[in-house]
Amino acid sequence: MAENSQPYLHHSLPHRAPGVPSAGFSGHKGALALGIGAALVAALFVCAPWSVAPLAALAILALSAAESEPFLLLVIFLLPLNWVLKTELPVRDVMMVVRVVVVVGFFVGRMSRREINVRGLLRPSLTRASIFFGAVAVASVALPTGGWTHESVRELSRLASYLGFYLLILAWVNSVERIRRVGVLLLVSTIVVALFAVFQEIIGGFTFLWFYFNPPDEYFIPWSNRAPSSFAYSNVLSGYLNLILPFALACHVLAKGKWKKLGAWTLGLGFMALLCTQSLGGLTAFGSVLVLAIFCFVRGWNRRLLLLVGLCISAFGFYIARETLNPAHAGSTFVYDSASRLVMWGAAWDLFVHSPIVGVGWGNFVGSRAADLHFGSWMPPQVLYANNLYLDLLAGAGVLGFVSFSVLAFLGLRQAQRAMRSSSDFFDQALGFGVLGAIVASLVHGFVDDVIVVSPQAGTVLWIMLALLVANASGIVPVNRLAPSPQNVRPAGEVAFRA
Repeated sequence: MAENSQPYLHHSLPHRAPGVPSAGFSGHKGALALGIGAALVAALFVCAPWSVAPLAALAILALSAAESEPFLLLVIFLLPLNWVLKTELPVRDVMMVVRVVVVVGFFVGRMSRREINVRGLLRPSLTRASIFFGAVAVASVALPTGGWTHESVRELSRLASYLGFYLLILAWVNSVERIRRVGVLLLVSTIVVALFAVFQEIIGGFTFLWFYFNPPDEYFIPWSNRAPSSFAYSNVLSGYLNLILPFALACHVLAKGKWKKLGAWTLGLGFMALLCTQSLGGLTAFGSVLVLAIFCFVRGWNRRLLLLVGLCISAFGFYIARETLNPAHAGSTFVYDSASRLVMWGAAWDLFVHSPIVGVGWGNFVGSRAADLHFGSWMPPQVLYANNLYLDLLAGAGVLGFVSFSVLAFLGLRQAQRAMRSSSDFFDQALGFGVLGAIVASLVHGFVDDVIVVSPQAGTVLWIMLALLVANASGIVPVNRLAPSPQNVRPAGEVAFRA
């Protein structure tokens, strides 16, 4: 073998005869052009640092238009990253801009190739309900009772990014394998986020990396033993985790093999990160997911009752040890936080009464509160939000906004329940419970916070999960589904669903 391989190893490297000049650069034109191009780009960045943004935008547009699967999966993996620039630009959220550019590039590419199916995208009822909700939000700002402000433009841009990414996922996930890849990435990215939160709790600080992506501003809250991971604030992390943990829980219960292990790791580390946030609303929302799981996955009322009693005992124990487990909400801090929320809730209700049909404009709560209600300087800027999903909807978009969102949530719950009951595939059932639990957790957490409205990460991942659910069941994904692997599916009869 060794003797025969020697001539072959050097067959493509002919020896230059003595006296014959070298070929020079003629055989390496590609490498030479690449080197010169890299040097020119580096020189451009040094001479004009602002050129990074347009060149990056062009690259993102090109990759999105070409529908590069690794690139789009990378964008999904980086969803939890909160990257804010410390500048005076109107929009400082880098990752939200990236997602908007990705959506634009994707659909520009589809239209240039004439591959876009508008009727197919608009056929699902969830799509129409989402677009109607967005139209109501725009109308609330455009009508005389609202008004275009910096806050309203920012919140409408966020909502547009949610809906745009929903349509992108709906159009792009045209196979079962691709849907599952997105599901895997959501779980893996949550593991990374949870590990970072636990690390922050261990060292007792934000870390240099967090400060790089989240430079302090007037909304900055000093470290108070509440880990935010890659997010701007710990409550946002808790809301995001509650969108993914139901899916992880269902994968652990329903699947076997790699999916079961991945679900277990995501659930365990995610719950540890949830404890590190010390978010009472987040923990209560996760408790509601556990109650839902007991009724969905446990057979027999005796076992259900036993688990419910155990859950109640655990909650009572957490309440007894709240000052040890949750020091950030102990004493005067808890009283101050409660008082500020009550003030914001009263302000939101007053704004709703002032304009009950369409509200004061989507995102205009902060400006209206400052202009009309004249609260004192004791209210810090980081709490100048409704901190209540329902009051935020009523104040910003009125009854129309509240009703349109309620219809959207109802359709999502119904679609998720159908996925759980009508399919024998473990992934379909897990995705159905994941969306069901995510909506329930958001509605419960919504009584004390409005994470899915104000957080670009949480809002985007919620609409991604809705898109996966719709694509999985509406016929956009081909009907000839893969047969479930015996290593990934529990035997029939081990799990019972409640109608």
